[in-house]
Amino acid sequence: MSNLASTLNLVRKEVDGALDQAAVQLEHYAESGNADDLKGFLGEIQQVRGTFKMLDFRAGERLCEELADTGRTLAQLEGENRNALEAFSKSIMVLKRYVEMVANGQLVAPGLLLEVINDVRKSRQEKALPGAYFFMVNLRPKLDIPPAAARPVSIPYRRVRQLFQIGLLGVMRNQGRKGALNVMGRAVSRIEKSARGQQTWGFWYAVKAALEGLNQEAFEIDLSRVMLMRALDSQIRKLEESDGQLLTEKQPDWLLKEFLYLISLAEPDTALINKAQADFNLPSELSEIQLAEARRKLSGPDQSAMDSLTEALQDELHGIKDLLDLAERTDGFDDSFSDLSVSLRRIADTLIMVNLPDTANRTMAIAESLRAEGEPFDIKMQKVADQVLRVEQDVRGLAINTSIVSSSKVDPLSLLEARIAAISESQTALSVTKRAIGSYVDSGGDKMNIKNVGKTLLDVSGALFFLDQEEVSGLMISLQRFVEDKIVASDFAPTEDKIEALADAISAVEYYIDSLTGQTAGATEAVALAKESIQHLLK
Repeated sequence: MSNLASTLNLVRKEVDGALDQAAVQLEHYAESGNADDLKGFLGEIQQVRGTFKMLDFRAGERLCEELADTGRTLAQLEGENRNALEAFSKSIMVLKRYVEMVANGQLVAPGLLLEVINDVRKSRQEKALPGAYFFMVNLRPKLDIPPAAARPVSIPYRRVRQLFQIGLLGVMRNQGRKGALNVMGRAVSRIEKSARGQQTWGFWYAVKAALEGLNQEAFEIDLSRVMLMRALDSQIRKLEESDGQLLTEKQPDWLLKEFLYLISLAEPDTALINKAQADFNLPSELSEIQLAEARRKLSGPDQSAMDSLTEALQDELHGIKDLLDLAERTDGFDDSFSDLSVSLRRIADTLIMVNLPDTANRTMAIAESLRAEGEPFDIKMQKVADQVLRVEQDVRGLAINTSIVSSSKVDPLSLLEARIAAISESQTALSVTKRAIGSYVDSGGDKMNIKNVGKTLLDVSGALFFLDQEEVSGLMISLQRFVEDKIVASDFAPTEDKIEALADAISAVEYYIDSLTGQTAGATEAVALAKESIQHLLK
């Protein structure tokens, strides 16, 4: 990019001029439908394309090629293609901004132009280019393939795919990532383990690391990445249909390239990602965080308006509570409550905008109550403080997407915080449990690694009971009994398939708990998978 920036600056004026002229010609064509205007537009685009080709700017050249191909198709059609014109207009705007960023030495990536490239392709009904289209990598590095297990265990591919699809469902519904990607990673881990000793192992190794990378908060799970997960599901389906016989078959290169691209964008904050980046010799110049920042600069702010609005409301409420505190501690406080009234009315107006009319009315009622006479000052302030707390609860409900029942006999804010704590602690406990089981296996059956697992599972069972999840609470008790009776108290170590079923059940429950926050979908399927795994344990 630094070389491109220096050479692009030499012709920056000519490129900007051609793009501006192309925009003018496109506007004229949109208004008149005159073929000469379209021809003029294509002429300017071809000029820019030639410049980009000379500069070896592949992404810009490809966008110009798509514009030219679609423009020629447009010229042969009767009638107006509004989608194509909109894609053209957006492409010129984005390309000009992209050129500006490159010329100024800002960090950008060729993949940032894929969105507009694919918009143009879509307007003429062409298949979208994959996310790693411009990514350059060696797909055949020399890898140290781990040896196959001395006594391989048959994998229940149907259950493995079921586990993967539960996570895929959550991803497709855009309802969070942690639980969804955890169970998908669990399924892929089973396949990766089975592929050890074979040349196809590198693919599943890369997929496992890529899913771990996608779990980082910086990653956006957009449509292209959802489609990538669906393509992976197709490969797992083939394994299920062949009962693993196709595990030795080479996976598509384009699919491997996509997963390697995700690994290259991930922060090396885990041993697996760090090792995969080194093993595949992946470039480290660009991370997902930097890519997101560049995308924001290219297309505008990339943040949730609702989150920003909620944060502003909470700041305003904190200011009101400060004023109330000041009123209680200061004798000379403004008895007209002008500052309080202004703030409360401003909050009420905002609450109407976010479709919380009841809370808005309550806020206005607080402002009106400040005018009431004949009530002792300290009692009035206490009532106002109580009502402000209720408003704050509703605003917090906006931020965490949780419904707060105002008729509850328990303080709703305390109840909400207790639920959040129970869910969070349960998730942490199950993560610790999975690590303990992994340590037990790696140590060759040292029971010291799992001496506390039974108690932890009981604690999670109690938390689930508190959360009114009695059925899943009972499943945790079944798992606790298996650990205590069949592992801790037994003279014989459980077979590998039993350990895998135990881990599958814990992963399914972990996913289910994540669904209680509204962050994932597929809770029913997760419970069914946990039951099936427990049935296998009890055989």
